Amino acid sequence: MTNELGRQCGRDAVELGERNNIKCYLFDLRGAPNIESIFNNYEFAYREMAEFSFPKNARSALLTDPGDKSHDFMETVFVNAGYSVRLFTDPDAASSWLSG
Repeated sequence: MTNELGRQCGRDAVELGERNNIKCYLFDLRGAPNIESIFNNYEFAYREMAEFSFPKNARSALLTDPGDKSHDFMETVFVNAGYSVRLFTDPDAASSWLSG
């Protein structure tokens, strides 16, 4: 996963959410380890998410591969930036959290 791909996914999610009144998102990151630097991850959460107006009142589940810890810092940074984000390796648990 790169910031460029994250921007594309985020913009698409915002557009879809606005059109369909969606406030919960499941981002499937399995097979896509985060390859960005800590600085770039921080910039993405604090600056770039605001640039494409990702809603802070939305819930986002990030589905990752078991053992993939490359997204752990992003979860922390997103939460600290005011977003409701949580990592999951189980799709059913992610769906349950989003619907709860």
